[in-house]
Order: sequence, then structure tokens, then C-alpha cells
Amino acid sequence: MKKALSVLAIILVLISCTKKSNTNQIAMTPQIDYQQVEKKDTINIAADSTKNSFIKTHNIKGSPVKIISARLFKSQYSDHKDIELVYKNVTLKNIKAIRFEWYCENAFDKPASGRNFFMKGKSDGFSSTLLRPKERKSQVWEDFSTDANTIISARAYYVVFSDGTKWKLKK
Repeated sequence: MKKALSVLAIILVLISCTKKSNTNQIAMTPQIDYQQVEKKDTINIAADSTKNSFIKTHNIKGSPVKIISARLFKSQYSDHKDIELVYKNVTLKNIKAIRFEWYCENAFDKPASGRNFFMKGKSDGFSSTLLRPKERKSQVWEDFSTDANTIISARAYYVVFSDGTKWKLKK
């Protein structure tokens, strides 16, 4: 009797360990959301065109303000990065105000976050202190990005002279 029970137990264990095929299984294929793919491509194209507009320097040759240097540094009181621009008036007129813009990328060569949520990579700032002919100044804009790693380009895009005339970057 013990042998019969042990043989029966072994048979039950063997039967329960065999893989049962389920004829009702449905093969799952991955679903691709093409609208999402197109949206990401559109964002990448927009970022690339913004970057390209900063890389092309032919339109800043007539600029009354020359960017001498641009550097990123981490502030002591937060994890945001600051940017410092050193610039020079290359005209013979006094400059009353300047609007600057710059384009930065993060460590992954993607547009860096900035103050503007909708336009990643691109940020701007202004100066309203008098800049005399051939004078050089520097200015720091604080807390503009959390992940900026590289400044691709910085430029002045709007300049107001003290005589009332204005210069605007042609894009």
C-alpha cells in the first residue's frame, strides 16, 4: 500500500510539473504611438534650428557689441548655474541698453533647461547701464539653469544707443 501511494504521489508530481499549453493565449505585439514619435522629432528639429541660428555668426558681424567671453559657474547658495558675459562696445556711440541671448547644452548635448520653460537651451538677459565707446563690462545673470554644461553661443540681439537709434539682430 505504501508503494502504491508513493508511486501515485510521484505520478501526480510529474504530471503537475509538465508545461500545459494554453490554446487561448494571444500574441502581444508592441504598440507604437506614432503621434508621440512625431512630437519628439518636432521638438528635436526646433532645438536644432535654434542651435543652428546661434552657430551661424554671419548675422552678428555688424553687431555694435562684441562678446569677449561667456562662462558658466555654480552659485554658492543653490544648485542653479549662473552665466557671466564679458562684452565690449565696438562703436563710437554710447550704448544705453543691451538685450543678450545665449544658447546652452547639458552634458548629454541636449538643450539645457533655462528660465523659459517652452524654449529649452535659449535664455536671455539685459543690461541697462551706460556703455561708452570701446568700453568693456561684465555682467552675471543668476539662477538661469540647473543643467547647463556648455555655452554654444552668446550674442547681443537688441541695442539702444543714447542718441535714440536702435540696432536689431537680423535673424
